[in-house]
Amino acid sequence: MKYWYQKPHQLLSEYVRTVLILESFSKPGDQQLPLVTNGMPALLYRTEKDRSGTENVLQLTLFGRSTTADSWTINDHTTIIGYFFKPFALSTVFNVQAKKLIGDAVDLSQWSPHKTNALRTQLIYAASTQQKIKVLDNLIIQQLQQNNKECEIIKYATDEIMRNPGTEILSAILNKLNINERTFQRIFKKYVGVTPNQYRRICQFQISFEQLRGKEFNKLTDIAYDNGFADQSHFIRSFKEFTRLTPNDYLRSGLKEKDQ
Repeated sequence: MKYWYQKPHQLLSEYVRTVLILESFSKPGDQQLPLVTNGMPALLYRTEKDRSGTENVLQLTLFGRSTTADSWTINDHTTIIGYFFKPFALSTVFNVQAKKLIGDAVDLSQWSPHKTNALRTQLIYAASTQQKIKVLDNLIIQQLQQNNKECEIIKYATDEIMRNPGTEILSAILNKLNINERTFQRIFKKYVGVTPNQYRRICQFQISFEQLRGKEFNKLTDIAYDNGFADQSHFIRSFKEFTRLTPNDYLRSGLKEKDQ
């Protein structure tokens, strides 16, 4: 068995983290299956050849959270190609609601029977693994071009909110994108699964929590103002909402010193 990672096509680099290829028939190579990080949305292609040498596509599936263990079941004639996407990219590229991807894996035949039949034919007749990758690249590139506006909106908005989760960021995003609030809310909720403000508050809490956990502050007001909270009381209320503890309760609950 042999597996390796390769950089995605340059046109996909803003949306795809990496591409994993596994060939069970290749020798020599590592005999252990690759470690796949949980929580990474993916497009997984898996094929096997029967005794006559006929190749059968067993899986063309979108995973919103993590691939399943049975997806990595292999024999001596298995090829697996996995495209691992950046957060929120998979739903926008394939125009699938986030809540649907979070619930269950989505077979491509359910997503688009016509496109999937054509894709299966191209993959079966591709003579090598690299040719199969080109076929899959072309599919994703076509989807990006088709859904370019929504992809750019989600990518820009989630990146900006992660960088600056203060209350003023949503208005700044609307002005930058020149989009009305109702349209932005609808697109964001569809592809991210929560409203823009809910996502902003999650990011705001996460960044402030890391600052508290790392003890990168002199007083709680430092964390509050560093992360766009109106004041210390606002930060405490938000922290308690997400953790059911106040920041001081969390610090007293046994947080280790940074040097331990």
